Amino acid sequence: MVGGFTRSLSSFTYRTFFKKESTYFTAIVATGVGFSMVFNTAFDRYWDKKTAGTKWEDIKDRYAQE
Repeated sequence: MVGGFTRSLSSFTYRTFFKKESTYFTAIVATGVGFSMVFNTAFDRYWDKKTAGTKWEDIKDRYAQE
């Protein structure tokens, strides 16, 4: 049962994404852009949390004068 599902899933994936070169290229680019956006957002949130209180926007009120 599982083997049939896996076979049909791989067949569907091949027919949908990998059969034509243009679709394959589009899938690769879209996956790369999506991964980049998710990774950058996650890392920015991590970095902002880790360095809270030490960035310029956090301390500029103490040093900036009008």
